[in-house]
Amino acid sequence: MEKQQKLTGYPSIDQPWLKNYSPEWINRPLSEDTIFESLLANNRDYPNDIAIHYLKTNITYGEMFAQIDQCARAFIALGVQRNDIVTMAMPNTPEMVYTVYALNRLGAIPNIIHPLAGKEEICKYLNEVRSRFFLMFTGTYAIVKDALNQTSVEKAIVASPVESLSPIIKFLYRLKKGKEALAKDERILSWKQFICDGQTLDLPAPQRADEDAAAITHTGGTTGDPKGVVCSNKNYVSKWEQMKLRDCERQDCAMIHLPPFVNYSLSTLFTSFSMGFRTLLIPHYETNKIADYIYYYKVNHILSIPACCEAILHISKIRKDAFQSLKLIAAGGESMDAVTIRDVNKILREYGSTVDLVIGMGMTELTGGVAHTSSGENGQGSIGVPFIKSNCKIVEIGTDIEKTYDEIGEICFSGPTVMIGYYGDKKGTDEIIHVDGNGTRWVHSGDLGYITRDGTICVIGRIKRLIMIKDKDGLISKIFPERIEHVIETHPAVALNCVVGVPDEQCIAWPKAFVVLNENIEANQEVKTAILAHCSQHLPPYMVPREIAFIDEMPRTDRGKIDFKQLEHLSMKFNKI
Repeated sequence: MEKQQKLTGYPSIDQPWLKNYSPEWINRPLSEDTIFESLLANNRDYPNDIAIHYLKTNITYGEMFAQIDQCARAFIALGVQRNDIVTMAMPNTPEMVYTVYALNRLGAIPNIIHPLAGKEEICKYLNEVRSRFFLMFTGTYAIVKDALNQTSVEKAIVASPVESLSPIIKFLYRLKKGKEALAKDERILSWKQFICDGQTLDLPAPQRADEDAAAITHTGGTTGDPKGVVCSNKNYVSKWEQMKLRDCERQDCAMIHLPPFVNYSLSTLFTSFSMGFRTLLIPHYETNKIADYIYYYKVNHILSIPACCEAILHISKIRKDAFQSLKLIAAGGESMDAVTIRDVNKILREYGSTVDLVIGMGMTELTGGVAHTSSGENGQGSIGVPFIKSNCKIVEIGTDIEKTYDEIGEICFSGPTVMIGYYGDKKGTDEIIHVDGNGTRWVHSGDLGYITRDGTICVIGRIKRLIMIKDKDGLISKIFPERIEHVIETHPAVALNCVVGVPDEQCIAWPKAFVVLNENIEANQEVKTAILAHCSQHLPPYMVPREIAFIDEMPRTDRGKIDFKQLEHLSMKFNKI
C-alpha cells in the first residue's frame, strides 16, 4: 500500500484533489498549438466527419476548413493584418465559427460582443479597441447602422443567420423577414461580397498575435462596467486538453446554445471542435426546447447555466428516453440549490439519462470553467475539485495570506487558463491577479468559500454580497445571503429566491428577500408570514429577513445570471405583495 503523503495544511501545496487524476494525466504536457492549429491537428485526417449541425444543415470538417481559408483570404483582401482587432457581434452561426478561426489563423484578434447590445454600448466596444473592422449579423446592423460614423470602423460586414442554408430556405426566410437592405456605403459589405474578395490570394502560415492573444470577451458587468478580457491561445487550448478527461469519443454531439460573447461558451465551442465533435449550433435558444434538442440531435455533451438546466423541471411533455444520449450535462456561472439539483437529476434519470448534473465554477477571467464536481450530488455549495492543471487556495479577505483546510476566505485560482489581462486596464488586472513570490499568477475570484481535506471546494457566497448588520448594542455581524436563500428555498411555497441588503443608517444594512412562488400559490400575507416563520425556525434572529417581496420572475443579466444590482435597486422602491 502506497504511503499517504503528509499534509502541510495548505491546499495549494498539498493539492489533495490530484488523487482524482492518474499520474499519466498529471504529468502530461500541454500543447503549444494555437486554437486554429489545434483544430487542424485533430481534424485534418477526418474531412468527411460532421463538424457543424446548423438548422438541419450538416457541414463537414473538410467544408469547414475550406470556409475558414476563404474567410481568411477575404480578411487579407480587406486589409486585416496580424494583431488587428476585429469586432464581432454574431449569434451562433457557421459564419461566426469561420471568422474566429480565420482571424486566429492570421494572428488577428476577435473582440466578441453582445449582438443585441444597445447602440451606445456597441459604439463604446468598437471605439475602446479602435476596431477598424466589424462583423455583425443583420439584427446588430439594424441597431447600429446610423451610428457607424461615430466609431473607428472603416469596413463593416453584415451576415444573415441563413448564409449557410440552402437557397430555398434563404428565400423563405427573406419572404417572411424581408430582405435586409444595406446602406449604399462603400464601408458596408454583405457577407457574400466580403467572401468573394481575395479568393486568388495566397495564405501565409498560421500566425500568432503578440502575447499570444487569441480573443477578447467581456465580463458581465454585475459589479461595475464590463471589462474586456484578453485570453490567449494557451488559455483556450489548455482548457480543452483538461476536458479530455471526460467520457467522450470522436463524433460525439455537443450543443452550443449560450452566445459566443460569453467566454464559457466560446471556450466550449473550441473544445468541441478540437475533440472532433459534431457541434450543434443554436442561434436562438429556447429553454423549453432543451429536451427536444437533446432527443433529435442525440446530444452527448452540454455545458450550460443553472437557469437553462432548471427549465427541464417546467417542460410539460418529455419523450421517453429523451436524455438517453447524455454523457455530460453541466451547469456553472452561479449557485444552484441542492433541492433543484436533486429534482433535475430525478427528471434526467426518469427520462433515460445515466448521468447526473455536474456542477462547476468558472470566470471569464479564467477562460470559463476551472473546477467541477464528479456528479450533482456533492453537497450544498460544493463545486468539486480544480481541473487537473489548475491550483486553488483560500486567502484571508483583502490579503494574499493562505488559509488552511475548512477555513473560510476568498477563493483564488492559478493555472494555464488565467487570462492575459483586461484590455487597456493594467490597474484592473493587477487588482484581480496577484503574483506570489514564485511568480505564480493567482486570480482572486471574489467568492467566499473553503477547501475540505479531501480537496473539495465549497462556495458560500460572494464577498460583494456580504451584508454587514449592526445590532442595538453596536455589535457588527456578517450575513451571507446564500445561507438565508438556502433556508427559504426549502419552504414548499418557494420556487426561487434571492436576498439582498437594504442600506440603513442605524444598522448599516438589513436583509430583504425577493421570492418567486411556485405555480398555484397565491402571493398574500399568510404565505409571507409562513416563510418568515420558517426562517425564524432555521436562522439566528439577525439573519431573518425584515421584508419578503413577491415577484413574478427573477431579473436576469444577458448571461442568464440573477441580476443582483436590479434587485438592490428594486429593494429601495417597493415591496410587492
